[in-house]
Amino acid sequence: MNKSAYSIFFLLIILASGCTQSSSNQRQSTTDAQEAAVLNLSILATDNLEIKRSTLFSGEMTRLSLNLINLAEVYFNDIRAILINADDLNPTIEYDYIEFIQPNRSNTFEWELTAPRLGVGEALILNDIKVRTYYETYSTALKTILLKTPGDRSYISTYSESSKSPIKLYFDTSYESVTTLDNNEIKNFTVNLVLYNEYTGIVDYFNNSYYADNYIKYLIIGVPKELIFYDYTDLNSPWINATGTPSEIERFSIEQDSMNYYDYYYVEFKKIEEYGSQYNFLDLCNLLTKTNEQSISSDISSLIEQTTLQKRVLWMTKGFTKINVLRFGAKTVEFDSELNLKARIEYSYSQDFGGNGFGAIIYGTG
Repeated sequence: MNKSAYSIFFLLIILASGCTQSSSNQRQSTTDAQEAAVLNLSILATDNLEIKRSTLFSGEMTRLSLNLINLAEVYFNDIRAILINADDLNPTIEYDYIEFIQPNRSNTFEWELTAPRLGVGEALILNDIKVRTYYETYSTALKTILLKTPGDRSYISTYSESSKSPIKLYFDTSYESVTTLDNNEIKNFTVNLVLYNEYTGIVDYFNNSYYADNYIKYLIIGVPKELIFYDYTDLNSPWINATGTPSEIERFSIEQDSMNYYDYYYVEFKKIEEYGSQYNFLDLCNLLTKTNEQSISSDISSLIEQTTLQKRVLWMTKGFTKINVLRFGAKTVEFDSELNLKARIEYSYSQDFGGNGFGAIIYGTG
């Protein structure tokens, strides 16, 4: 296999996505979040995971329930759950999908379980049953940068904020005050945009063949119009300038009025099929066939480069910290000016509950 074909084959594997089905049952109730916080489990916590009867005889039924509490400052959306290591109990779904859990609220998942038929004297021990939950959520961050007049090198600390979310998103810089240069010369500086998994869940989700579920969906930053964002001007930059269309306003939660003061740039995950018209292929199979045709190898190389640069920004699996170094420039200011950098990410997250001795024992009755 030549280098181009090998590269695109790898690309197709990690870009492959799957489909899931879910029900629409939902039950919501209030809860005391402060009491739940002392559990210190995670940002999506539980105060009740139980099998109603954990000792069963052949053919008997019981119920497994999991009550989840949202301790974050953001909504958790499209929450799905699956049982792991419980197939012997023939689980029947009662509630395995929740449309959303808002902050300081809780919801309950439930399954009906039926013990299998065992012979007299036989026993079945299930002690590693898990409930794996998957959900969509987001994180936001803001950082104030103080532009100072030329020659003024006094240091003044500035304001930062990050939403309480599974992935901590924040701006980090060794200096919060930037002294500009004379005569409208450009003062260049960098700001680190850091993504960090603070809790027990992971970003990769379902399994590694579902690229759409493994990475951050999109990252968008708001840059004050007084600043130059160099990353956007790079050759083959993965950053896209948001033009303020209604669909962008809605999708990225942009405040319409802020477009007068900010330029917005985003990097998003796109399924491989969405590049079809740009790179002249019909579907995944058609693209893989084309990779062996030398006449389009340059186009395929461009596609590989584009998606590679995209992943460098969006890639974050499991518990790793991801740092994106953003490059900016500022012209001379005549008086101190405070500017706010803003960012938002939307992503998938998963957490396990149970395991480590959680389960049931079944005795045979013939």
